[in-house]
Amino acid sequence: MLSRILRCVRLTVGFGLPAVGGLACVAVSAQPLVVRVNPQLAQRGVLMSGGEPGTIDALFDSGPRYSEPSGVRVGRGSVIPGWLELGSFQNVSVPGLNPVGYYGYFISPDDHAVVVDLGSRRVMRVISH
Repeated sequence: MLSRILRCVRLTVGFGLPAVGGLACVAVSAQPLVVRVNPQLAQRGVLMSGGEPGTIDALFDSGPRYSEPSGVRVGRGSVIPGWLELGSFQNVSVPGLNPVGYYGYFISPDDHAVVVDLGSRRVMRVISH
């Protein structure tokens, strides 16, 4: 009888301790991931252009730039004609845009970055320099 009780205790300890340890590890790994960010990036925004991370300022340096007015009204929701050439970028944290979304853009004659949805060619955002 005593050997049977000892055997049950050994089995309980043998299976119980690893199970409790495993549950503790699962609880620890379920904690949220904390990522430190520069608070100034919220104003500037982060994007991927040409496989490299950059800020909105990178759009003004590398984007297709138009010096003459096209005659097309540019504002949120307006449709950009197909003949207007667009650059493209992947959004990371530009406020007001879908994170990880892909967008087109061009620089207007009045030095604004016009962000365009690539599917509908609708203006999503106009960003001043």
